Amino acid sequence: MSGMTEPAGPVAIAAVVESAISVEECAAAVQGADRGAVVTFAGVVRNHDDGRGVERLSYSAHPGADAVLKAVAAEVAMADPGVRVAVLHRVGELAVGDVALACAVSSPHRAAAFTSCSTLVDEVKARVPIWKEQFFDDGSAEWVGALG
Repeated sequence: MSGMTEPAGPVAIAAVVESAISVEECAAAVQGADRGAVVTFAGVVRNHDDGRGVERLSYSAHPGADAVLKAVAAEVAMADPGVRVAVLHRVGELAVGDVALACAVSSPHRAAAFTSCSTLVDEVKARVPIWKEQFFDDGSAEWVGALG
């Protein structure tokens, strides 16, 4: 793509947001002329959990969640100096099919991009203080911690 602006630094985007997110915006943020691989991940709200029908989710975040997400992104980027990362986690009310977690990792070569993207998703799920409440089709609801 001619005229593409090179993102500054190894972390292009890292934020907890209330609006819709996409892997496309993350991928666009990490692309560059020196990037031979862009690996993406979308965590999408599914219509079931443990045999129960899910109608919607509500994500809540600790006030420090954005800072933790930024720190996780920086750590993943620093672990392999060739990668560039973008990660967004949505909070609020989400419907089946909405993207809750979007990320992209680019690198000159595919192996680092795949490994770093997987690590990024795992670390976000393990460390960022975001919790979800699931609303089931039988009218019941259940809180699920995203930590652990």
